[in-house]
Amino acid sequence: MTSAEETVTAAGYKVATWAEFQTASDVPPFVRRVADGVHAKWGGDFVIYDPAGGDDGWLIIDDDREQIAGETVEHLGRLAAEAEPPPAQGALF
Repeated sequence: MTSAEETVTAAGYKVATWAEFQTASDVPPFVRRVADGVHAKWGGDFVIYDPAGGDDGWLIIDDDREQIAGETVEHLGRLAAEAEPPPAQGALF
């Protein structure tokens, strides 16, 4: 497991092969329908998804496991940046 995959799994996301994804019981219904359509059109051997994300959860499918793990880490970084409070305004004298 790469460090990117460790970051992804620590965030609660799942990394799976397509076959593992097909048998997983924690995939939200709409995410599964979208994944089936994406896989039918473009293929992909690996899937990363957010089982707790509901129908709006994260889903990425590709043949390159390391690439989608890296892209998911970038996604998590954007989420963390959005959660940070804005910097304080004004100046201290």
